[in-house]
Amino acid sequence: MKSQLHSALDLIEALSRAASPCGVSELAGQLGLPKSGVHRLLGQLVDKGWAEQDPATQRYRLTLRFALMGKRMLAQARIEEICQPILDAMARETGELVRLSCVQDRRLAWLGSAQGAPPGLMYAPSMTGRIPLHATANGKAWLSTLPEGEAVAILLQDGLNDTGASGPNAIRDLDGLIGELRRTRERRWAIALEEAEPGIVAIAAPIIPGGQTAIGAVSVAGPVQRIPPARHAELAIRVQAAAGELADRWPIPVLSAAPRRTA
Repeated sequence: MKSQLHSALDLIEALSRAASPCGVSELAGQLGLPKSGVHRLLGQLVDKGWAEQDPATQRYRLTLRFALMGKRMLAQARIEEICQPILDAMARETGELVRLSCVQDRRLAWLGSAQGAPPGLMYAPSMTGRIPLHATANGKAWLSTLPEGEAVAILLQDGLNDTGASGPNAIRDLDGLIGELRRTRERRWAIALEEAEPGIVAIAAPIIPGGQTAIGAVSVAGPVQRIPPARHAELAIRVQAAAGELADRWPIPVLSAAPRRTA
């Protein structure tokens, strides 16, 4: 049996992923919990100001309290203060979109970005969507730093047929992905060429503070017409330099003291 705390945290996560307010039955079905229990937890979240109910539809959503708390945490950790200038400089130099991702609960989440392309030519994907690990340069860069068995377990859990990846070159068989991760590990940077999206190429490198555990990855991405194969090596060098600078200046201590083994 899940504790009430675990159920409440699962409920908060479900609400945070929802594109629109959710009903009690919908949330109960997602979480496999009794509707009465979900209704009680939602009422407690509303009472404490963490959620609100639409009086017209009776559906629930999180309040901005979570976002404000997150902004305070990032400000206290100096994430934006330290990382954003590095992203901005790389965006100016490459003329493309630069993004920073971080590891969270065996997945990646977008943490920051900088746009280097002029208006009208910008590649500007969502910063809130799920990151398909098998089809993105960020995902492959991070997975390549893990022991192979751990990377495979994460890939299987994440799903190789993830509908978030719509590119024609997405690798969907495990053997092909293992080979790609080995190549990524050897060269120390990853590439996704029309894998996450048609017509888009991205190059990424893992961020490894202290040479221990990767905390995320940094990438540059844009249309294949602006990032032809002749630019791949040049951008890989620039991405690796940014990853190194981010690792050197990363403001949050890495809790895992033991060096990460590679398979």
